Amino acid sequence: MAIRQPQPPPRLRRSTDDDDWSEFHGVAMSEEQFLDLDDREETDLEYIDGIAYCKAVVDEDHRDLSGEFDYRFGSYRRLAGGSFGPEFRVRMRSGRHQKPDAGFWRKGTPATKGSLPTVAVEVRSRSETMEEQRRKCRLYRDAGVPVVWLVDPVGRVVEVFDDGHDAVALPRDAVLTTPLMPGFALSVAELFAVLDRETG
Repeated sequence: MAIRQPQPPPRLRRSTDDDDWSEFHGVAMSEEQFLDLDDREETDLEYIDGIAYCKAVVDEDHRDLSGEFDYRFGSYRRLAGGSFGPEFRVRMRSGRHQKPDAGFWRKGTPATKGSLPTVAVEVRSRSETMEEQRRKCRLYRDAGVPVVWLVDPVGRVVEVFDDGHDAVALPRDAVLTTPLMPGFALSVAELFAVLDRETG
């Protein structure tokens, strides 16, 4: 059966001169076709309701915050073991596939495509609304991800999703911790301080 090519929603529609988007953005396909494509080409695609979509284009703030989590997770791994990485594919119960901007798999948890991280991090891009991102975070939780942190560089807010919290915004003086990662601590103020560093 031929792969259909519907129009993607306006928020995701790419311009004809944008080379950063995959040629498969907005293309309808089966889950099996998506998995084969993603395994072959290591794409930045997610799979939503039978259609492949590129993740939102990131800006400098998004990149810096995602990178800070990678750095912190990497440092923690040296102390406690486990695995970390950006954009590992996670399968939702609905058959949807999402890729968190950062993730950590505690020691003993396999970090493979499709596996559930111990902690998933989503960083909001300017083209995304917080409600869209909250929906993604709730889907991670529904799939079995124990902890999800949603980071908004615009409002400089972190929201927590876990067994005791659903989109609970942390105060500026709070510290990101979880019993599932003993010894890991990252203050909200310190996290957003990376946006104020001078470059060059």
